[in-house]
Amino acid sequence: MSSENNNAQSRPAVVTGGWLLLGAMTLIYFLANLQKVIVPGATFNELQQAFNVDAAQITRLGGAFMYAYALGQLLVGFLADRYGGVRVVIWGGVLFCVGSLLSGLNVSLGLLLCSRMMTGLGAASFYLSTVKEISKRPVSQLSMLVSIMLCVGYSGGIVGTAPFIAGIKAFGYRPMMLGAGIVTLLIYALFLGVGHKSIDPVNKDVKFRLSFFKAVFTRSNVFVIGSNGLCFGTYFAMQTVIGKKFLEDYCGMGTINAGYVLTAMMAIAAIDSLLIANLSRLCGNRLMPFIRLGGFGTMACTLALFLVPLSDYRAPWLAVVTMLLLSVTANGGAIYLAMLRLTNEDKCFGTIASSANFFAYIVTAIFGGFIGRLMDVFPPTLVGDLKIYGRESYLLVLGVMLFLTVIAAVFTCFLKEPKK
Repeated sequence: MSSENNNAQSRPAVVTGGWLLLGAMTLIYFLANLQKVIVPGATFNELQQAFNVDAAQITRLGGAFMYAYALGQLLVGFLADRYGGVRVVIWGGVLFCVGSLLSGLNVSLGLLLCSRMMTGLGAASFYLSTVKEISKRPVSQLSMLVSIMLCVGYSGGIVGTAPFIAGIKAFGYRPMMLGAGIVTLLIYALFLGVGHKSIDPVNKDVKFRLSFFKAVFTRSNVFVIGSNGLCFGTYFAMQTVIGKKFLEDYCGMGTINAGYVLTAMMAIAAIDSLLIANLSRLCGNRLMPFIRLGGFGTMACTLALFLVPLSDYRAPWLAVVTMLLLSVTANGGAIYLAMLRLTNEDKCFGTIASSANFFAYIVTAIFGGFIGRLMDVFPPTLVGDLKIYGRESYLLVLGVMLFLTVIAAVFTCFLKEPKK
């Protein structure tokens, strides 16, 4: 693999155009994060009104994106190693652009469901492919460039909350979705303009081996991947599926103010992803205190959220504060990744890292889709053409979320500080 990187770095196109290429790929990753949160998170009520359907059918749209995104994680690491990050983004970008544009055509719920699957599968190709291209830069630049990429990516999630909601209020759902698709197409065209000269030759030494997946199922890996996936999955379901609807229906917040809460959650998650790694380094590179904080902290935040409807407390401040704290406790992916790096062989690490990403997003997909069915157990109240869900619906949803985070916390009890 080192000879592949050396050959790639020696080409003039990579040297002169590398920064512009990374910039274009990072902008595409920004758009992928935007698409993660806008359906149904920012558009739950608008979609219900447009298609006159129940909550289960709306949350299925988020599940379609996340299922495709999660399944893509299992292969994209291998594909990027064998075919190069640029080639993978070229093909993934076609799916992403088509899916993004079709998402703005609210012709039917079936078409929207297919478009969200295409968008999710295309988006799955961007993160690891961009990291692959970053790895061609000098080692001294690696951590900073990855950090910048993650910050820009999280900014897409920030734009997809309150700013996008404000845009929907001003211009409508369809123009905003189509606008996002058009911007995506323009950025993809920029990427093609600078990326076509930087395509790596196929590395035929990299072969897909199912045996690498066996390494995922060690005792330590199961607890690390399980805890991280359950914490992140429940948080991200709150961020992208149910959080805004909960604040509007139960706490009585307006659409814009609820959007601001989602924006703050994403901003805190972006800062936390950088801060927690630095705190670990300052503590002598210890990992377990932060892993246990993630497990038990996420459980405590979910318990507090569950107590809001349990006590029939309607003021929004407690729910808002708890959701913001959840953004801190449930976003320790960098620490979990370091744990996996220290406890596994190099040759299997890419497969294991991809599997960890897969599990985190498959939890979001399964739970996100299940949320709608749970909400519809208790019939909503109709206010005009808008469906408002009551206390019992949210008690059921948050109760299941609490159960998952209890499991995540218990998993951390079986882990030990790895040997450095």
